[in-house]
Amino acid sequence: MKQKMKKRIWKAAVAAAAIIGGALLFWPNTERKCREGVFEACTTSWYAMEAPGGDTLYFTALRADSVLEGVASAPEAAQREFRATAFFVSFAGRLLTAADSARRPERLPRQTMRTALEKTASLIGTRAKACRKMMDEMAYYARTHSVADEGFHEVMAHYEWTKSRFRELERCRALLDTLLAAHGAEATLHERHEIMLPGTDGNGAGRDTLACRLLARDGSGAEAWQTLSGRLPDGRGRFRLNPFPYEWLHPGTARYTLWARWGRHGRKFRPEGAPPSPVGVGMTKGLPRIPLVDGAEGAPAFGRGGNLNGMWAGGRFLPATRLYRLSLSHSSWAACRWEDLKAWIAAWHNPFSDSPENPAETDTQPTDYISFVRNDSAYYGQARGGRPDGEGVMHYPDSGTYAGHWKNGLRDGFGRHTSPEGRTCSGYWRGDTLRRGSASDGKSLYLGFFNRALQAHGEGEYTASDGAYYVGKWKNGLRDGFGFALEPHEVVKCGVWAKGRFKGEQMLYHSERVYGIDISKYQHFHRHKRYGIDWKRLRITHLGHISKKLVQGSVDYPVSFVYVKCTEGQTVTNPYYAQDVREARRHGYPVGAYHFFSTRPAARQAAFFLKKARLRRGDLPPMLDMELDDRKIAAMGGRDALFREMLVWLEAVERHCGTTPIIYVNQNFVNRHMPFAPERLKDYPVWVARYGEYKPYVHLLYWQLSPDGTVEGIRSRVDINVFNGSEESFKDYLRKECVK
Repeated sequence: MKQKMKKRIWKAAVAAAAIIGGALLFWPNTERKCREGVFEACTTSWYAMEAPGGDTLYFTALRADSVLEGVASAPEAAQREFRATAFFVSFAGRLLTAADSARRPERLPRQTMRTALEKTASLIGTRAKACRKMMDEMAYYARTHSVADEGFHEVMAHYEWTKSRFRELERCRALLDTLLAAHGAEATLHERHEIMLPGTDGNGAGRDTLACRLLARDGSGAEAWQTLSGRLPDGRGRFRLNPFPYEWLHPGTARYTLWARWGRHGRKFRPEGAPPSPVGVGMTKGLPRIPLVDGAEGAPAFGRGGNLNGMWAGGRFLPATRLYRLSLSHSSWAACRWEDLKAWIAAWHNPFSDSPENPAETDTQPTDYISFVRNDSAYYGQARGGRPDGEGVMHYPDSGTYAGHWKNGLRDGFGRHTSPEGRTCSGYWRGDTLRRGSASDGKSLYLGFFNRALQAHGEGEYTASDGAYYVGKWKNGLRDGFGFALEPHEVVKCGVWAKGRFKGEQMLYHSERVYGIDISKYQHFHRHKRYGIDWKRLRITHLGHISKKLVQGSVDYPVSFVYVKCTEGQTVTNPYYAQDVREARRHGYPVGAYHFFSTRPAARQAAFFLKKARLRRGDLPPMLDMELDDRKIAAMGGRDALFREMLVWLEAVERHCGTTPIIYVNQNFVNRHMPFAPERLKDYPVWVARYGEYKPYVHLLYWQLSPDGTVEGIRSRVDINVFNGSEESFKDYLRKECVK
């Protein structure tokens, strides 16, 4: 009897141990405990190529067209980040996550890199030229403006940034040339694996990282990592991986998504037919705020009771059995269990250092989790009183998603909204509106304020991958108000915008600018009476009434230069030309002569002008006044014929006087014809007549701002002009560009 009793006791003890061991081995943790072990994982990768001499060239990837992407002279500038959900599965700090779908080889051979280096060197050279062109445009702006001009500091700040970008392109080009001279080199892939620890400000920002190493990679799109410490962070939960799914022991309980099983009107959702439900989970204060996405990369799928049914990776569902094999693929089952046991024992004696400083505060955050479908919008996440409150994700009818913080059913706090087109807007929301944040579509980045429709609205800064840049005011997604823009092969546009179009630079007129006048016989007549010009009293007292102008102080400006009409066509002369030029020289005014162009042969017009102009050394460069309308241009044979004739006149006069003549045109001619002019014609300085509120946005030497100004000493209305630059630059112009 005693032996039978002992056998029964022994069998009972073995059975009890088996039951307890099986429960410890197979019974899952609670869903809450599992969620405490879910984090955001980040894989940072880049390639490196060592050049002769010890320097290194870095790049992000090798594109299909054999061009290196993200070339840089420092690794930080070439790094690419891939983020996914990750979750712990052991006490030894092992975790599972999704692999980057953009798989790249660990090494790129020298033969492959030779072609890539040649193509990339050509591309970098093109980018450097475009960058140099933008620098030249901003340097021109700096020469023709001063700190008193609105937007000057913004342009100069971007100028400094562009110079640093140009220097980086030059460094990369030098490294590429060195590598090409050495017939290429092998490129090596570098990767850094980290998980993001909780934020320190309660909003998911300011997070620390925990370094990990890659253990194994599954061809189906999953990876197994382990923390470098070989420990599960203290206070963090884990999923218990079993060799077979929990549902095998509990048939009928499988639930592979976090969607509500029942929607409106009792309609049942089919997991395989439902769109993926992005889920943001931030359990309590001090625990991670993560982009847990059911149906997205790295998201674990829960069953009842918190068991792990599988994981979403590579756009498909991986069952728990495959994950179990992946988690043990780097070592034997016994070695992994022994490692877990040692880590579990060590945790009792030396707790991990990233536990919450004040655990008592963790109970103040909402802990309810709900999922619902309402008005065709699906939500999963934290809630209070049946409404989103805390961390959660909403999937909208237009397929857009918002992942982030909620308060009383409204988006409030840090969050990220992704549109169906892939445009991502992130920042701090208040009252369901993103007041200020960033927006990116992969090719451009916007930083600034938004309206309720997530359009740029208010102050904002826009940067595109091709170098285009704008900073200033926006309205409903369009540039509107004051702003500064610079695009490749464009002039600097710093001024007023309206509904996305640049209206021009709104000048502030003050006494420090350089003003001048141009006159003809009409300045000698007033109300049908003839008058002379009192050269001793010349003073600009009004800038004209034809357009609105911003004036600082009162208008009382000296006349700094004078242009006098000399000839027109090949027969007409100004009867007052000789007298006005003689008096201007006698009173110390820099004086120049201009010719009114006609449809007559340009060579004859040039000879007629040079005969009558009586140019002297030190005179201002001659000016060609081109005011032909479209009918006369057509009569000459069209725009190309006009350009040829203009060049004939300009080159003939240039050869005679030894300096570069000036072209006088209006804004309409600039807009309609100058873009088609030959490069030789574009090299000549331009004098533009535009009588509106805004300055012409082309490179110009003079700007005629009004035809009806008032000048003391002249009875009739006078054309008022301003030199495009400072007083010092005007003196420099007089020293270098006058008639030789």
